[in-house]
Amino acid sequence: MSIHKPVDPGVFGGALRSVPQNLACEHGLLGAVLVDSKKVLETVEEILHPDHFADPVNAQIYEKALLIYNEGRNVDPLTIIRHFEHPDELVWGKTNPKEYFAKLLTAYVSPRMAFDYAREIRDAAMRRQLMALCQQTSDLCCRPEDERAEDIVEGHEAMLLNIAMGMSESQPNVSLHEAGCTAMSKAREAVERGSALAGMSWGYKSLDRMTNGLVGGNMYVVGARPAMGKTSWALGIALRVAQTGKRTLFWSGEMTAEQVGGRAAAAKCGLNLRSVFSGRRWDVPEEAETGEQPPLEDWQWQAYQRACDDMFHIPLEIDTRAGLTIPQLRSRARRMKRSKKGLDLIVLDYFQLMRSAAKGKDLYEEGTKISNELKILAKELDVPLVVLAQLNRESEKREDKKPTEADLRGTGALEQDADVVCLIHREHYYLKKQASGGGLVKRDRETSEQYSLRCQELTDKLEASKGKGSIILAKNRHGPTGTCRMWFDDQTTWFRDAGEDPRSPAWAVQRSAA
Repeated sequence: MSIHKPVDPGVFGGALRSVPQNLACEHGLLGAVLVDSKKVLETVEEILHPDHFADPVNAQIYEKALLIYNEGRNVDPLTIIRHFEHPDELVWGKTNPKEYFAKLLTAYVSPRMAFDYAREIRDAAMRRQLMALCQQTSDLCCRPEDERAEDIVEGHEAMLLNIAMGMSESQPNVSLHEAGCTAMSKAREAVERGSALAGMSWGYKSLDRMTNGLVGGNMYVVGARPAMGKTSWALGIALRVAQTGKRTLFWSGEMTAEQVGGRAAAAKCGLNLRSVFSGRRWDVPEEAETGEQPPLEDWQWQAYQRACDDMFHIPLEIDTRAGLTIPQLRSRARRMKRSKKGLDLIVLDYFQLMRSAAKGKDLYEEGTKISNELKILAKELDVPLVVLAQLNRESEKREDKKPTEADLRGTGALEQDADVVCLIHREHYYLKKQASGGGLVKRDRETSEQYSLRCQELTDKLEASKGKGSIILAKNRHGPTGTCRMWFDDQTTWFRDAGEDPRSPAWAVQRSAA
């Protein structure tokens, strides 16, 4: 039976309320511990903690029982009573320990019932926590000058998440045989649905072949130096996943939602990115009379409109909050995951613009906290999480500008936590920079013929690298490493697989048959 004690009405409508507790179950469980501690504690230890008990006396007894049990000793009235020869008056008051233990022994229940009693005790504890959280939130709402409503909501959801995590029961171990059979079953399912992938397609076949797709619970890190196109590629992944009906959350810490939408439209309708935002043509010379670029033609506006119309069917949601914290991301992602539409992929642009809920001593420690929390979030929600990161400047100091996994240093434990590390490289960018930035200055003791030959070599390399890029798989926990060749369109800032037709749609809505 449940016993409730009255509490102050507080802000709950003025009615007399009671705190949920189940003292009868607490007494029965502790009596069972005193009679058969081994059977009872090995059953309930993982799901029941001392702070789940409503009565502080019962909490102390359970805590001491766990201490004795974990030392490998048996718990009975004689072994535990010595811990309470001088009971804490603030907790025990005038209660006599010997009389109290005798009372517990009379409330004894069989070990078979102990697990059910433990769940009842924990359920009451969760209800008490929920009541306390609601009262705390209500108090904050009555002081609007202290915190913004948005901050109160975020704090409430973060605490609610902690309570929810405490409600999940212990996850059982899985035998090797069961794990192997599950893996085989998923492989059969992949064959039946016509896919050779363990997870969702990236939207890029070369990546699919090497990584076996985007797998739930995995964290994929995409590293690049500025101007390499990491945002474009991340948006490409998000769009191509979402076009298949998979709900995707795309966070950008440096772009507005309008800019993200403009990039998606530019890729779809083949317009210059500048045209999408200005409404003018940048693929033709400026008008002689006005000295300005001519406005888009009707057919271009129509293509632009069709791209916007197609976006209606794309389940891609954009978050542009600055300095996103992990609790903020977790709160929104969990709401999406719990909804009927669900959540299939998270893309974050980019890591260094995120903030930890609790600041570390330095950037490395803070980065490590963020990385660990992101990995936990991916596993908790069982969705793939793609994280963009800006590489340090070491690659630009080298003659060969190709990035390496070591260039991720400075991002905390991101490199270690990642299941897959992709590095974007476009040699054309560096060659173009070299050609236009005085990289062809004549060297001392260099003849004109040698200088001319070097200029020609650079020109040939520049032409050969035009429109080309590569995705380097520097780390792949469940597959090979290597390089995927890509095409990059400077006008629309869009990546395609090297085998794709450059005239094919950048993305398309794949509607299911009626």
